[in-house]
Amino acid sequence: MRLEFSIPLLLLGTLSVCLALPWVAEEYPNPMVNPNKCGSNIDGETLWLCDPDSVLGTDTSSVLSTVKDVNLNANCVCNCTESPDVGYVVGVAVAEFITSQHDDQTASLEAFSQTVRENWFETSSCDDKILLLMVKNDSQIHLALGSRINEILPSEILDNIDRDIEPLLEASKYTEALELTLRQLDLAISERVGVYATGTDSTGMTTEEPPEPDNLVWGILGVIAIMSILIFHYWIKY
Repeated sequence: MRLEFSIPLLLLGTLSVCLALPWVAEEYPNPMVNPNKCGSNIDGETLWLCDPDSVLGTDTSSVLSTVKDVNLNANCVCNCTESPDVGYVVGVAVAEFITSQHDDQTASLEAFSQTVRENWFETSSCDDKILLLMVKNDSQIHLALGSRINEILPSEILDNIDRDIEPLLEASKYTEALELTLRQLDLAISERVGVYATGTDSTGMTTEEPPEPDNLVWGILGVIAIMSILIFHYWIKY
């Protein structure tokens, strides 16, 4: 959201000033509805990225390519029997300022990102949509995760991502920070999906419940028990 106005100057003529105002979550644009406002088009294709304040500069092609690649190759995380080729979806929202809805800035980021995520993505039985919100004024990237993604991603993985991107954000390397977040998030989800599929984690340890004994084992144990009872009665009788 921007306000444009002109300031007359005695020597320099008229200077046009462009002022970025804090975004309200409900008014933040959807890249699929307003691709021109978001700058979300690459090679004629609209992607899940919105940067209405041009925080990333004029060249957003590298981030758009990463968003495209991650979504194109995203793993299925639920309802995979019915739709094995349908993966999770990640979107990126970038802003210079956002409105503070809470005294705590983290709570404001969480509320803003969750509202935008809900506005962007349709509600479905598989809540596997992710929104990355990067706010320049706060030098933070906040993740709003669908319930299914929350189930499979341990909090320590998210903490590790935060730690890795912190130096990039402090150096105002916003493009690199977003790309690293997208790549690490995709890698983490792929690994966790592999854990659920194979029953082993990265160390080779099993993550499944121990298998129940089959019917043959129970049958053998039953025969042994019966024979033991018969032998015991025979021994007492004779």
